[in-house]
Amino acid sequence: MSRAYRVTVKESARRVIRAEDCVRTQLEVLGLLPCEQMAELLAIELTQLGFLREGGQMIRDEGKVRTMIDLASGMVDLSAVEDQDLELERKKSGMTRDDRGQTRKQVEEILKQQLAHEIDEGVERSQGELQQQITDKLESVLRDLRSELDHACNRATAAALKIKAAQMGQIKEMMEDPSSGSLTIVVEL
Repeated sequence: MSRAYRVTVKESARRVIRAEDCVRTQLEVLGLLPCEQMAELLAIELTQLGFLREGGQMIRDEGKVRTMIDLASGMVDLSAVEDQDLELERKKSGMTRDDRGQTRKQVEEILKQQLAHEIDEGVERSQGELQQQITDKLESVLRDLRSELDHACNRATAAALKIKAAQMGQIKEMMEDPSSGSLTIVVEL
């Protein structure tokens, strides 16, 4: 007569998962003045938006998102990194009988392997979800940032136009409409 055994195994795992992403875009800065001067005018405008200067770059951190702008090339990099503590717990049961030739230990090992595989799949799924959250966050920040950066570029361009007009001759009249962003400069050569 054989006896049946019910084997229950419980596994848990604690891991830290990390997701990161980066988005790159280019500022459209007109070359009205030498690159160094245009970079300085852009840096002034970006400072008003909360960017800090570090060498030839302007940097702003907003939560877990970092925006870096290279003043010489106009290249904008947005990056985000997030860590998350993850706890997973799984339980699995199986049956064995004496006459099958499997010991209780062998059944436990098989169940543990299955649980380890399920936990690994859970970690991968959570990793993918966190990655998607980071990507969505960057896309949202980029949408909002784009108008800010366009406005800063327009103001830097207006400042460059004023300097260029003054270099060309005497400025007779200057009309600026902040609502439309239009600038009219009358220069006497």
